[in-house]
Amino acid sequence: MSPGIFEDSKLSKRFYKYFLIGMLVRLALLPFFFQRDLLSTYQRAAETVFAGNMASDFQQILTNIIHSVYLFIIKSIIPAVSDFSPILLDSDSWTSWIGFVSSYNVFTVLALFKGLYLVFDLACMFLILRLSFDDDPEGRLNVFKFWMFNPVVIFVLYIFARHDIIGVFATIIALILAKKDRKYWSIIVLAVAIALRFFPIMILLPLIIYLARSRKDYIALSIIGVSGLAGVEVFSNIYYGKSLIFSLLNTQHFNYILSAKLDLIIHDRIFLFIVAYFLIIFSFIHARKKNFDLLLNYGAIIYLAYIALCYFHPQYVLWAVPFLVIIFVRRRQLVYYHWLQFGLLMIVLIYWGDLVTKFVFAPLDHRFFIYITGLIPIIERFYSSAKFVNIFRSIFSAVSLWMIYLIYRDNRRIIGKGPAGD
Repeated sequence: MSPGIFEDSKLSKRFYKYFLIGMLVRLALLPFFFQRDLLSTYQRAAETVFAGNMASDFQQILTNIIHSVYLFIIKSIIPAVSDFSPILLDSDSWTSWIGFVSSYNVFTVLALFKGLYLVFDLACMFLILRLSFDDDPEGRLNVFKFWMFNPVVIFVLYIFARHDIIGVFATIIALILAKKDRKYWSIIVLAVAIALRFFPIMILLPLIIYLARSRKDYIALSIIGVSGLAGVEVFSNIYYGKSLIFSLLNTQHFNYILSAKLDLIIHDRIFLFIVAYFLIIFSFIHARKKNFDLLLNYGAIIYLAYIALCYFHPQYVLWAVPFLVIIFVRRRQLVYYHWLQFGLLMIVLIYWGDLVTKFVFAPLDHRFFIYITGLIPIIERFYSSAKFVNIFRSIFSAVSLWMIYLIYRDNRRIIGKGPAGD
């Protein structure tokens, strides 16, 4: 926490106001909403805790270990959690979900399950203050405000209930270490973040370019950067007898990166995000004065390009937020576009049907939300639901690309007069 905030009575009052209101919103949402993947995550953890099956989440080993340790702790303290073991160990996804949302203690257990994400959210909201505005307490306070009331943070963690915040936490630590020029530790922590969740690998190249001072640094940092995945791969082959990396490469999630493409002739095609990604990297390589704020801007550009050009799930938008909340302080107009992004995202959710729309509210009244007509049948009465959603998906991409343009203009201001490259 910045001492400058508490040394100023007005700033300290604003800080406590933001913190208390933000926490009230979080605690109000904690017991009531979740998307089915939360239950799946804890079912895999329950396989480890109650059945001793360490291979229950082969593709997310570290994430499963964290959830398993947390589940073991809360079930040891609160007996109600152990009462849910038959539901958590039920392999039928529909009956286990029905059993969970109709349980007497669903609100208590749901709050406990999501409590893990609240802990990481609290850690992130204070750590992120260390990323910028060292001599500007009000700037830091505004970063705190933009995180506390960020609609994507609140939605992904407390309504959708997804665990991406764990990887975001590790990524923020890596960025703080990079800011302090602790280059090897920064890449080591980012390697752990990559092992937790694949998305931090997108900023590995710009982080290495920012930190490296010699050819030796480039080689060493690159090796360290992939060591997280390599370590998990070795463990996976030894313990499970199969490859994690090739398993991931063959999943639909990796194909999301390749989803936007131009088909040329026969087997020849161009993957748009790959093209955009390396154009962004080349731009960063040739940028003058590679300061830390410029690195953060490029991090935002990369993640915005991903959600603009690729098929994505709603929780993936969270990866852009740590970078955006800092840029918001310098470019306030981006805040309005971000809220527009969020509004469009709520329409794009219709893609996935009942699972991510009406079923999210099932703990409140499972019978009502199971049998109420979903959004897709209602839209289909008047127009193609796929076309309807894709119109708004296209606008979402336009907003994201426009935000990239505005951030690129901010790059020019950061590095001084002239274009962002040589």
